[in-house]
Amino acid sequence: MTPAESVTVPNALALDGTLRARRQARVSPIVSGHVERVLVERGDLVKEGQVMIELRASDLRLEAQAAASRAAAQLEQLGVDPKSAKGADPEKVASVAAAKADWEAARDQLERNERLHENGAVSDQQLTQSRAMEAAARARYEAARQAVSASLSSYAALSADAARRSSDAQNTKIRAPFTGSVMKRSAEVGEFVGPQTPVVELIDASELRLELQVPERQSTKIREGQIVEVEVDGSEVSTKGEVKYVAAALDEARRTLTVEVVVPNPEGQLRAGHFARARIVLDGTRELLRVPATAVRERAGVERLFAVDDQGVATARIVTSVRREGDFVLVEGELASGEAVVIDPPPTLADGAKVRIQGREG
Repeated sequence: MTPAESVTVPNALALDGTLRARRQARVSPIVSGHVERVLVERGDLVKEGQVMIELRASDLRLEAQAAASRAAAQLEQLGVDPKSAKGADPEKVASVAAAKADWEAARDQLERNERLHENGAVSDQQLTQSRAMEAAARARYEAARQAVSASLSSYAALSADAARRSSDAQNTKIRAPFTGSVMKRSAEVGEFVGPQTPVVELIDASELRLELQVPERQSTKIREGQIVEVEVDGSEVSTKGEVKYVAAALDEARRTLTVEVVVPNPEGQLRAGHFARARIVLDGTRELLRVPATAVRERAGVERLFAVDDQGVATARIVTSVRREGDFVLVEGELASGEAVVIDPPPTLADGAKVRIQGREG
C-alpha cells in the first residue's frame, strides 16, 4: 500500500474526440470518358495540380472536329465569311439581300401603279396583279430572312458545341485539387466514368482538426489560442494543438459549446480517424491526488481503487483519472490526501474486506 499524494496542477478540462483531416475530397472528372491511364495508388503523396488519372482524349477530339466541320458547312451554305460570322447581319447575306431588292422593286412598281390607277392609266386588274406581286416578293424576303437567321443561330449552336467539345478534350486529365495523400482510388483502365463518378479520394492531413464538445459550465473559460495537450488513444503519441475555432453559440440540445482544435501534423505521424484525448489548459490551478497506476481498476466504465483505514478495512472509492505520469496517475474523486491505497488489488478484493497491512511505502 501507499498513501495518496496531493499535488497542485494547472486547471485543465479533459475531453475526447476524433481527429479529422484538414481537407478531404472525392475527386470526379469534369467530362465523361473511358479511363486510359491510372497514375496513383492508395497511400501515394500527390502535389496540387498533379495528374492522377487520364481519360481517353481521342474520342473527344474527333467529336470536336466533327462539330467544327458541321459549323463550317453551315457557313459555307450561307456564303458568309467565317471571320465575320460572329454577329453577322442577316440583311447582308446574299440570298436575303436579293430577296429584299426584289421586294423593293415590286413595292416601287406598286406605288407607281397606284398613282396611275388614280388617273385611270392602269386598270383594276393590273393594280390587283401588282399588289399580289408585291405581297409575294415581301413574303419571299421575310422567308429568306427567317431562314438565314435560323441558319446563323444553328451555326452559333454548332460553334458553341465544337468549342465545348474542344474544351472537353483538354479536360481529360484529372488533377489533384490540393497537396495530400490518396486515401482511395476507385477507377480502372477501360472503365467509363463521368462527373458524377468519384475516382479518387484525397486527404490532406498536414494538420488535423479535433472537434470537442465543451460542457456549458466550462464554456466561458474557453477562448481562441488556448494550448491543448493531445494524446492519441492506443498509442504513446502525444502532441499539442491550439483552440482555433469556437462556435458562436451553445448547442441547445446538448448544452455544449463546439470548438475545433488545430493539431499540426507536418510529418504525418498522426492519421485522421484516430480517437484522441484532449486536455485544454485553463486559468488557475486545482488539487489532484497522485496514486500508482496499478491501483486504479476499471469496471463497466467506472474507475475504482481501494482505500484502507487504520483497522485494515478496504473500501472501494470511485475516482476519475485525469492524467498519466509514468507509473502514476493523477485522479480526483472519493479519496483524501494521505489515505493508503492498495497498489495492485486482486480481482477478488471486495468492498469492506479486511486486508493485512504489511507496511506503507512513501
